[in-house]
Amino acid sequence: MSVTAEARRAGRSPVLLIGVAGGWLSLLVCNYLAYPLLDVLSLLALPVLAGCWLLAVSTSVAALVVLLVRRAYVWAAGALALAIGSGLILQTTDWERAYVDSQFRLHRSQLAELAAGYRVGEPPPDVALPWRLRYLSIDGQAHERDGALYLPVWQDWRAESGVGLAYFPTSPTPDAVIATASGDKGKPVRYLGDGWWWIA
Repeated sequence: MSVTAEARRAGRSPVLLIGVAGGWLSLLVCNYLAYPLLDVLSLLALPVLAGCWLLAVSTSVAALVVLLVRRAYVWAAGALALAIGSGLILQTTDWERAYVDSQFRLHRSQLAELAAGYRVGEPPPDVALPWRLRYLSIDGQAHERDGALYLPVWQDWRAESGVGLAYFPTSPTPDAVIATASGDKGKPVRYLGDGWWWIA
């Protein structure tokens, strides 16, 4: 084999590694955005998630096979380590917590403004949220429910269960419940800050 052919083959190895990284990155992003995907696509989000799994696994397997056939063992070990590391991150991350906490931190000031308005009687119940907060609620609205301001983050397609963010002007009692869907009541399970709770 000529030196140029060998160099060309070696130059393709990083491309395969980038393909593996891209496949796993798409799956990680899909898991992080599970709530918005389910809101927008409903049951069609499941094939999207399955497609991301297929992409991550197939790019990893294909890259490993090609790299092993080329005897690029160091690159193959890198691809395997990348796939295993991404899989571990995927399985050990609490995606619900990661999504909720990051969105709360990102929109903390807008949520504080919304809470301040609620304390003085604004906005009225079932009002459209400011555009930067609309995607946090499945219907783009904030609802007054059971003495709290509630943003429904997710409901199943039959409205039998749901989760969301709720602002309580005073600390909720241990037996506080909020209607999260037509057939479900949730409890404040985790305090996020500034009077906001995660309801599940």
